[in-house]
Amino acid sequence: MYFILGGILFFFFLEKFLIWRNCQNNSCEVHSDASMPIILVGDAFHNFTDGILIATAFLTEFSIGIAVSITIIIHEIPQETGDFGILLHGGMQKKKAFIYNLISSLSTIPAAIISYYIIGILEFLIPIFLAISSASFIYIALSDLTPQLHEKTDTKEIIKQLILVVLGILIMGFILTIGGHEH
Repeated sequence: MYFILGGILFFFFLEKFLIWRNCQNNSCEVHSDASMPIILVGDAFHNFTDGILIATAFLTEFSIGIAVSITIIIHEIPQETGDFGILLHGGMQKKKAFIYNLISSLSTIPAAIISYYIIGILEFLIPIFLAISSASFIYIALSDLTPQLHEKTDTKEIIKQLILVVLGILIMGFILTIGGHEH
């Protein structure tokens, strides 16, 4: 949970301080594609974890590996189609959107190959990659559900937003600390 909350904070910083351009006109061309890098980075993390899952499944049993691979392919078709649509809607040209989406999708292959050989050594990292992947998609959902985050781009408003995000994360951390992890 801490990696998910930290990941959400990381993507908030990524969007506000690295990707967001200094533009006061909310309808400018720059603002329309501000979330595209986050989608691509998040998708690459997500696909990377898919590669780890595929390798782990094949190491468990060949038939499980086949089942997991088929499931991931079925899951990825609508997801990648949706990502492609978001990139197009953001103003990216079809060819560029296809190539960028393909590149972010290709992180599955090296992750599966590398994981197959080193999964035993780095098994403890799997939950971290899964958490960061989840955080990227949670952040995209949160920022799309709260478009007010994108309306005000001056530094004072960004600092207010940051304080509220950090406060929310601290409250969640406090609840996890005092409540434990019982289900």
